Amino acid sequence: MSIKGHLLKAAADKKNTIYTNIEKLSPKTLEKVEELWNSFKGKETNASIGAVDGSLNKKEYLGFMVFAVAASSVFFNSDGKEENRESYNVDIDILKPLEYSESRVRLFMGILEMKELIKLNREKNPDILLVDGSIIGDIIRPVSFTFQIEEKEKDYVEKELFPKLKENFSLTSINAKDFYNEIIKNTAANRFPVIAGYLEYLEYLLSIEKLLGEAGKKVVAISKRSSSKIYDFDSIMPDIFIFQLANTEPGYSTPVKVTISPEKKYKFPEIFEKSFRERNMNVFFAKFRSDIYKIETTMKPEDVISALEKTIINSYPFPLKLAHDSVKIDNHTMDKIVSILSIHFRTGREGVD
Repeated sequence: MSIKGHLLKAAADKKNTIYTNIEKLSPKTLEKVEELWNSFKGKETNASIGAVDGSLNKKEYLGFMVFAVAASSVFFNSDGKEENRESYNVDIDILKPLEYSESRVRLFMGILEMKELIKLNREKNPDILLVDGSIIGDIIRPVSFTFQIEEKEKDYVEKELFPKLKENFSLTSINAKDFYNEIIKNTAANRFPVIAGYLEYLEYLLSIEKLLGEAGKKVVAISKRSSSKIYDFDSIMPDIFIFQLANTEPGYSTPVKVTISPEKKYKFPEIFEKSFRERNMNVFFAKFRSDIYKIETTMKPEDVISALEKTIINSYPFPLKLAHDSVKIDNHTMDKIVSILSIHFRTGREGVD
């Protein structure tokens, strides 16, 4: 019997012993959901909407990685019509060594997403800027470079490199890469990934800071999944799960104002400490049709739901779906990129693939 056969047999044997216990919520939890939930059917408004999403793909070799990252934006005018525009931010390169590469590639994608949002805002000035995922999560998500970098290296990046990056900040590229040769020249070779990664992290935070500074009142971040527990339900499950299972009417939960406290993010690089500590957002859960989403914004829930009402297809804002579909980097495209670059080296998986 093959491994597939063994697994299917194990599944059949455990069919009546593995269960999810999601059939019902306690009366106490349902009562709290009812207290928190506000039924609201959006009233269509003439709002222009921009949306951005990002994508990445990579191929790993022995000691290095080839990667591709991209961000794409779409724009719908106040009549709800998509404008025939094409706007992408892309980058393809090699990272070596493999150490820290996963974190760095995700930073690259985040940088391009934030810059694409800034660019979209400056070009089209939409009423709403849709972001896929959690903007608060983007801000507080830890990166390993902040724990690995030494104080003298941090001073070098923050005092010598970052001011020059900030001065030459552009919306069409990852500016930290302009300083790679300088880092190689002035630091030990084995410290390059940490020092370069820390500079990339600062550029990422700078991009978010600029976006929120220019268009913070327009940003609406929508998460399809969330582990947040902001309502203190008596449950091990996240809020999004409880609201989904409660089968609420279309509407929204009572917003909670969230600040980035030291409990959420112990410490930012000093140059961003004041900027991000002073920011707060309304966090709530919303249901347009059948699915629950977490939303982070400074806008009122009614205004967000009404603005997005005419864009909802399959319970999800179509501009975000379109941005997602337009930017996806599939494996076939990645293989073509590697072929064009004529990269031929061992992956370490030749014996099993």
